[in-house]
Amino acid sequence: MRRAGFHSTTAASIVVVFAILLPTTAHAEEAPAEGLPQCPSSLADAIRAVPFDPLPKQLSADSHFVVSDEKAHWLFHDAAKDRGGALMGVGTDPNYLMAGWARSEILVLLDFDQVVVDLHATYREIFLHSPDARSFVSAWSKEQSIVVEGWLEAAHPSEADRKRVLKAFRMSRNLVDWRLHALIKAYREAGVATFLSDPQQYRHLVDLFRTGRVFAIRGDLTGSKAVRGVGKALSDAGIPMRVLYLSNAEKYFEFTTDYKANMRSLPFDDRSVVLRTGGGWHGGLPSPDGLYTYVVQPGTSFLAWMQEDGFCSFAALMLRRKNSKDIAGFATLEALPSARRKSSKPKGTQ
Repeated sequence: MRRAGFHSTTAASIVVVFAILLPTTAHAEEAPAEGLPQCPSSLADAIRAVPFDPLPKQLSADSHFVVSDEKAHWLFHDAAKDRGGALMGVGTDPNYLMAGWARSEILVLLDFDQVVVDLHATYREIFLHSPDARSFVSAWSKEQSIVVEGWLEAAHPSEADRKRVLKAFRMSRNLVDWRLHALIKAYREAGVATFLSDPQQYRHLVDLFRTGRVFAIRGDLTGSKAVRGVGKALSDAGIPMRVLYLSNAEKYFEFTTDYKANMRSLPFDDRSVVLRTGGGWHGGLPSPDGLYTYVVQPGTSFLAWMQEDGFCSFAALMLRRKNSKDIAGFATLEALPSARRKSSKPKGTQ
């Protein structure tokens, strides 16, 4: 995915190892939010039992992508708003924006890089220790870094976990600080409320962490275990996958049998949406961030493309998008693969 990040001498393709962000003892006595009870133990236990995909040999682009370089996620606001259910998304900060809009009941944070997974552990502690968005943003400042490190040390008694999480925080803090201030400015100008400006959205995200409803997973979208395991856990719990945020990850791999099986395993319903970005802009209005087209696809359409026996690729999907003539950088993708096959027949055939 083309997101801002640090270069590394280690590396990966799209893979999954997996960490559960559940309340620590320090926060266990805090009262859950009204209307948002503790995550059912059966669901949390099922996700903890999901087998991992093999560890990656290399990181894509030899980088740790700790913040997104997609700058116009407000184009997803209306599609995500009040969806509820589960949200699964790749990367870091965009997931918090969309979970606030969607009022998600479960948040699954997916990435192929352990550093990104560990960074979500820092987000967790800062959310839980910050009473409002202003203090949340301030906690990422250089002046507050010693305080945050103290929170992380207390939350991770294991020396190995503590070193890993502290390393992720130290290498990411300044970029996250910059990104949060950029988001505040951009969304104020766009007139779209986020968890950084709306106290209710902020409180909802805090409550997701407090009630053990946030799961950070290092997982392979094309693997055969982790994503499918999460899909089964959600299905067994009766929780629909309402928002799937893929960024432009699909650009970097083939739509293999395993990838399509993973996507079919997720419990979509008729209110589900898939949110992705595509590079470039062909027709319509230019993207407001100059980099990406923001594409919304109904879950029903997505599942139709994910059938085992049908050809599908990121390029094929992007060719079927419908660019908005009124909203810069926005597109929808409602076409079904049967329509594509019919349109590709030679003239004169039945």
